[in-house]
Parts: sequence; structure tokens; C-alpha cells
Amino acid sequence: MSSNCWFTPFDSNRRIGSTINISPTEITANLSDAGSGEAKWHLGDRVAAGEVNEFVFIDCGQTAVLGRLVKVWLDGAERLSVDAISMANGLNNPIGIIQLLTSINSATGKISKGITNHPRLGSQIYSAHPKLISILAEGDTKEDDIKLDIAELPNDSTVNITVTPDKLFARHCAVLGATGGGKSYTMSRLLQEVQDNGGKALLLDPTGEYADLDCETYYVGNHDKATNENTVTFPHWKLPESDIVAFLRPSAQTQMPKLSAAILSQKVVIEHWKKRREMNLTLNESHSLVKADKEKRSYYGAVKLLESSSSCKRWSFKNLAAQIEQECIWPTGKFNEALFGGYHEGDLGYCISLISRIKSYSSNTYLKWLFDPEKDHQDIPSILENFSKNEAPNKILRLDLSAVSFEANGREILVNAIGRKLMGLARAREISHDNPLLVFIDEAHQFLNKSVGDEASTIKLDSFGNIAKEGRKYGLNVVIATQRPRDIPEDVLSQIGSLIVHRLTNFHDQEVVKRAVGSMDQRSASFLPTLSQGEALLLGIDFPFPMTVKMKTPNIKPTSKSAEYSSAWKRKISNDK
Repeated sequence: MSSNCWFTPFDSNRRIGSTINISPTEITANLSDAGSGEAKWHLGDRVAAGEVNEFVFIDCGQTAVLGRLVKVWLDGAERLSVDAISMANGLNNPIGIIQLLTSINSATGKISKGITNHPRLGSQIYSAHPKLISILAEGDTKEDDIKLDIAELPNDSTVNITVTPDKLFARHCAVLGATGGGKSYTMSRLLQEVQDNGGKALLLDPTGEYADLDCETYYVGNHDKATNENTVTFPHWKLPESDIVAFLRPSAQTQMPKLSAAILSQKVVIEHWKKRREMNLTLNESHSLVKADKEKRSYYGAVKLLESSSSCKRWSFKNLAAQIEQECIWPTGKFNEALFGGYHEGDLGYCISLISRIKSYSSNTYLKWLFDPEKDHQDIPSILENFSKNEAPNKILRLDLSAVSFEANGREILVNAIGRKLMGLARAREISHDNPLLVFIDEAHQFLNKSVGDEASTIKLDSFGNIAKEGRKYGLNVVIATQRPRDIPEDVLSQIGSLIVHRLTNFHDQEVVKRAVGSMDQRSASFLPTLSQGEALLLGIDFPFPMTVKMKTPNIKPTSKSAEYSSAWKRKISNDK
């Protein structure tokens, strides 16, 4: 904030009342003009003069206290004085409650945390000039700082609310609100500002709402717009074994060891395919490694060579079922300990359900982006590696997940794998404070705070939770949007420093937000159910006070639509006739 932008908050033409009752967190005031039925105007600026949610300055000498008017009323018989029909004389004495927000140096505009000097009885109250509120919201910035033009004052579209990227994103950001509150427009506006100001962002789009964004887009699954050039996969061999376990849900006692052994054997098959004969490895017609009654030394020698290689170990998912059958053997030969034992019918019986599940997934067309994908398609890990580099030519990258099936927790596991890959790149310093990356996650409640498996073998999908907790120190930050804050882990929300909260009508959602943000009290929360479309409460660690703003409309609007029942039903009636 430049010092020459600030001007005195105590303008006699904007005086609206004086204090009559003072407590540590709020004051009661006489509001001289609140009962006139209309606002005042001064030099072309509207003076609200007693409207709920109006910002005011209270004169404490060298210090001004910024407050918000949260309640106004008339006592006793004076209630009729505002009714024009009653033909009253127009004189009344409105009373208001003002929530105290923060202290400000009235000469410079410098903000002090908390209330450094409480008002006295009779202290004068002034309606805050909109431009002063804009300056306070901007905070301490330099002239050459990048400022994101994201919002305006609800009652004055000429006053812009700008924030620096550091304040908005450096401690992670969340966009919260019920359906229809304006979350998608806010996300689109933030992406627009990131793109216009040279930032780098990855957008995970689970519904395809942001299809019109001017950015590089890739599709996962059988999407209508997918081509060979823009279709991407996440090959199963680039997933950790824990994610494969999450998909296949093997029992811990018998099926899990057989599954792990089968994956390792298939890696040996792929790695040593050309040298299989000289390494004394036997394969059957199903391209499965035969182990029954075969030498252990040959197998373990091949495994040792495999583990010495640093490259990604490919393996075939379609051959996994047949390989599990080959793993159902006795650990040692009956007459020769140097050999594996023969087939174990009991183990095979225990693994039948796992084998059937693998065969079902292998033939499922909706999972072709994962299991044995086509080789001519790009894969997501490689794209993320290229995008994270400094010289990446595209600043916004969108991954369209709308065609990814919910079957077998596919979406959740895919997003979790993306988060894990990003965290790996950050730890490898491919993402850094000199090369930061923002990850936008729409409909975040679908992916966070999820676990898969049963009671015996539960796997938590917590990669983005880990990013929220430690990604900041690497320059990896997230922007999450959700209509169900209560579905986001509180330990994740507690790591988020900036919140843009649209209308929230659910009490439990409001409570979650209040617990996650220390600066949000009951008075501020009371505005959440009444926010209009596009309005939001802007709050967080780096914002001096909770502030109601009107988010600006993005240039490219998301394609979120509601069903048009009237039109559809009329067409139906016409067709029936």
C-alpha cells in the first residue's frame, strides 16, 4: 500500500453516529441517520449510513478502529417513526451493534493486529469510504507487486479488490460454497488471473466444466473430444503397488502375498524376455513365469538383476491372473530344497476371487486408461514431469477427468496418484519456490479424505493431504473447491491460509469453516447463509479482517448448467401430441 493513497477516514460528511456502550469485541452506537429510510450521498459517493454489513471507522484519536455494522433497531414506540403512513415527525434514535475488527493508524493506514485502543463513550463513528476499504484489503504491497484483480465491493463496482499471489496462494487456498453460489466462476476467475500474470497451474477438472478455457487440455478415458494426440493414460506399472492393491482389494492373509509375488514375476518376464532361455527361466503359453518344480537360484538371480536397474519396471496386467495361478505353489520342493514346490490347490482356491476380479478389470473398457493402455498415448507422469520444468511453454494445463469411471474407485486413485507424483517432483526440486506450481482441484470432496479397501486392509488416499501439510515449503500449493467443506479433513483445512467462502446454508459446513479459520467468528459466519450469487467472504491469515466481496465474472465462463425442466417438459408434451 502506497502511503500517498491513504486519506483521513474521519470526514465529517460521512459521520453516522457515536458510541454509547463499549465491550471488548463490539460496541453499541447511536446512529443518527439510520432511520431516514434512505442512504446519503457525498461527492458522488454513496454513504450507507446505518446499513447492515457496512464498514465504519471509530475515532480513537491517532488510532481508528475498523468495525462492521451487524445489527440495527429502534427501541419502544420509536419503531413507528420509520413508517411513512404513521405520519410521524421523522425524529428517531436508531441503535446499532458494531463488531470491532482491527485497529488502524488513522494517519498512515497501517494495520495493527487486534484492538490496540478501544473507543471511549461518545467516540464519533464514520461510514468507511469504499476506496479506504480497498486499500486495507490490499494490505502492505509494493508498487511493482503483481496484483490479482479478483473482486469488487458488493455495493460499488467501481472499487476493485486486488490481492497479491503470495497472500492468496502461498498458504494454499480454498473456494467453498453451496451449489449455485458461484464457486466455478471464482475458480475460472482465479485461473484467468494466474494465466494473465504469468503463473503456472494444473487444473484437475472432474466434470468438464472448464472445457472452454484457453489452455492445453488432455483427456483421460473415452471422452467425446479425445483424440490420439490429447488422450492420456496413467499406466498401471507407474503406480505404486499400494494403489494396485487398492484397486484389486486382495485379502491380507493369502491373496496379498500371491499378488505381490505375481507382480514381481511379471516384471522379471518383461525385463528378461530376450535372455529368458540363457537365464533358465521357463514361460508358458500365457506368458507367465512357471515356478513350480523350477530352480530357485535362476529366479532369484533374475530378481536381483531386476532390482539393480533404476528404470521403471513394466509388467503386464492382462497376464497377472495367469501368473497368480503360477504363484500358488509350495514354497519348497518335497525332495529338493533348491527347487520350488509343486502346485498348491488350496492356495489356488483362496485366490479364485482375486483372479476373477483381475480378469474383469482387464476386459473393462472404462479402465483402459490404466490397465495395459495403448502405447501411442502419452502418460500423465511424463506430462507432469515436462510441465514442471521451468521452460514449460504452457502456463495452464487441464486434465479432464469427466470420462473416468467411478468404478473400482478409479477417480479417487487416479487423483491420489497425480498428487503423489507432484509431491515426488517437488521433493526432487523440479518444483521449487523459483518455479512454483498451483494445483486447482474442483469438486475436491470427491477425492480428499477418502480411503479404499475393507476393515482388514484399508488404504488412505492422502497424497493431497500431504501436499497441504508440506507442499508449501517446496513451492507446491493447492486451490481446492468444494460444496461440502465437512468432507474435507480438518487437518487439511487448517493448513489453508486463504478462503473464499460463498453462500453456505448448512450449519455443519459453517462450523467446519469457523474451526479451520481463527479469524472467523460467529458475527462473520452469520452472513454466510444470506450471501447472494457471486458474493463471498474473503478471509484468511494474511487478510486483516473478514470481508464481503463480489467476485468478478471471468472472461471465459464455466459450462455449469442446471436442468431446464420447463423447456424439456414442453417439448415432451409437444412430441406426445
